[in-house]
Amino acid sequence: MSIPPAKEPLKIEKGSECLLNFVGRHFKTRILEVGSDTMRVTFPGRDYPIAGLNIVLEFHDEQGFYYLPASVVEGPDEKPGGITLRKDSEIRRSTHRDSFRVPTDLTVRVRDHIHVRRYDAALVNLSAGGALLRADAPFDFSSTLEITLSLPGEPVYTLLGSVVHISASMTGREQPRHFGVKFIGIDPPIERAITDYIFGRLPELYA
Repeated sequence: MSIPPAKEPLKIEKGSECLLNFVGRHFKTRILEVGSDTMRVTFPGRDYPIAGLNIVLEFHDEQGFYYLPASVVEGPDEKPGGITLRKDSEIRRSTHRDSFRVPTDLTVRVRDHIHVRRYDAALVNLSAGGALLRADAPFDFSSTLEITLSLPGEPVYTLLGSVVHISASMTGREQPRHFGVKFIGIDPPIERAITDYIFGRLPELYA
């Protein structure tokens, strides 16, 4: 199962401004040229990012943001004044969450829904609508994850989630990365258990 593209795709045009997410940092950039599957954008660096690295362009508004995974074709050292990118996917949409999210020190078991191999993932934070995971796993924006979750005092739950955000890594795709996951069709008992866990944590966090 793949994540559907944004229902109303953003039109990227010359002169549009956005944020470039690279190695965990955001850089303000402007679109210089737009082709059928490539584009050129401004970038302040002189010798990075190099060709082959993955980045994400983010176009923000009040309700959330559109994001476009891309890879570097030409770095600023090859053609000064900007970088050339290849679009690696369709533009997708992420809306701001409307539920509480709390940090955790829990570990979950996770696998791509269509593959057998399971990975241990750190549950960085959790809400009734999604989670942030850290794992040394090859998931991408097309991944639907099966997550096995054990909350204190609760039975083991299994739920599905779509990968909606992936953080960049300074040391390559093989290293642990952060995956933003949005839950799919969560069952009421699981949602209730997560909500109870979150509201149990809030007094500890914000006493």
